[in-house]
Amino acid sequence: MKLLTPKSQWAAEFIDIEKASGIEDAQWEAFQFQLLDTTDRFSIDIKSRQIAWSFTAALDAYCDAMLNPGWPHVFVSINLDEAKEKLRYLRNIIEATDLPARPKRFKTDSITEIEFDDGSRFITHPCRPVRGKAGTRVYLDEMAHYQEGLDKTIYTAALPATTKGGGYIRIGSSPLGARGLFWEIATESIRSFSGFVRRSIPWWAVRYMCVDVASAIMEAPLMLTEDRVRKYGTYVLQELYENMFLEDFQQEYECAWVDETTSWIPWEVIARNQNASLLYWHAKSVDEVYNIIPEVKKAIRDGTIEPSLAGGLDIGRKRDLTEFNAVGKNFSNDSLPTRIMVSLDRVEYDDQEKCLTTLIDELPFTTVLVDKNGIGGQLAENLERETGRAEGVDYTNSSKELWAVEARIYAQRGAVPIPADRDLAYQIHSIKKKITTGKNNVFDIERNEKHHADKFWAWATAIYAGSSHGTKAEYGDNPTSGYRG
Repeated sequence: MKLLTPKSQWAAEFIDIEKASGIEDAQWEAFQFQLLDTTDRFSIDIKSRQIAWSFTAALDAYCDAMLNPGWPHVFVSINLDEAKEKLRYLRNIIEATDLPARPKRFKTDSITEIEFDDGSRFITHPCRPVRGKAGTRVYLDEMAHYQEGLDKTIYTAALPATTKGGGYIRIGSSPLGARGLFWEIATESIRSFSGFVRRSIPWWAVRYMCVDVASAIMEAPLMLTEDRVRKYGTYVLQELYENMFLEDFQQEYECAWVDETTSWIPWEVIARNQNASLLYWHAKSVDEVYNIIPEVKKAIRDGTIEPSLAGGLDIGRKRDLTEFNAVGKNFSNDSLPTRIMVSLDRVEYDDQEKCLTTLIDELPFTTVLVDKNGIGGQLAENLERETGRAEGVDYTNSSKELWAVEARIYAQRGAVPIPADRDLAYQIHSIKKKITTGKNNVFDIERNEKHHADKFWAWATAIYAGSSHGTKAEYGDNPTSGYRG
């Protein structure tokens, strides 16, 4: 493999990789030189477990300090034990280096920091924001596994620290489902993250796990997991495969976003419907609901959006969160774009009822399907009576299956344009189809999800209300019957 930069050339010449890694007969891996040869400010690696990416990050930092002394290198790990490993790797690498000049002297040497007498620093800590002077070199190890919410906090804090002196960010992680900032940056499924070098490093790209890397890189991606493991996996890799569930193995060793195999509506379909320039309104308070009504009316009069609307309302019970979704409806085509989203968090039910009644009365809704389960029953009944266009529906397994199936059919056609809204996209993707022991289909989220898919069900019921299953027959070709606009 051709070495492209002074950093990789220096490593190959002066570091004994077998001694540094502590593994007998260890050899340089292609991905290690690729990381050392990266000169871009940002890079992200989707990687298999146990390929020594953390070791390589320490190696990269050390070689950088040899060639560009005086800058800080910060490692962020998922816990303190993992953090301390980085400096253990660093010490081994130093011991395995045949330096061309006198060895660097330690000014500081602790379990979380090493500083050379030339000012080069290596700082390691568990999940917390990176703070440091501009020019910091940052390594975010196993980012997909950071505690919830810390991935964004840590990444956001790291960006300003890299602005000068050749600072950079190197991210490496095995996947943990199709969610989180690591997944967003690696796949750009929600939005663009420009300037990143992206690499995928599955087990068959590493000699320690693969008996013929050159052939496997060409053939393995086109094979089934079991077939490629049998043909190209080392004995160690085959043992791992035999003792793991298939999806776990694919996620841990084959860089697979496992959720794509289980989600009812995959990201590819969601992305097909996302439209960053879609005209829509998202109200997050009662006052905002009242404020958007005249704007929506004007858009309808101007012909900017559809002449009628259909809605879905999921009434929150555990968190007092109510989600409303309205899709545009035009009988000349089957497209049902999202035009209105309402999210009411901890709003009294009387206030919810008043603003939703006004919204439905003032705009040309054909029908609005309202969750009438539990405490939503009273609100559904009142909206039915006061608007004449709301209809209470039971959230049963059977009805949810109808709505979920209809939503997916429309989404697969690309007929439900949605805004590039992170929460809506995540909730659509979070729905899983499960089969009970009684052979019944259940559409729901995983138990450990913090939300209840409120946005999804509001969206799905709005689609159902706006589809051929809605109330077109009732309103004929005059969908604005009863509309006070």
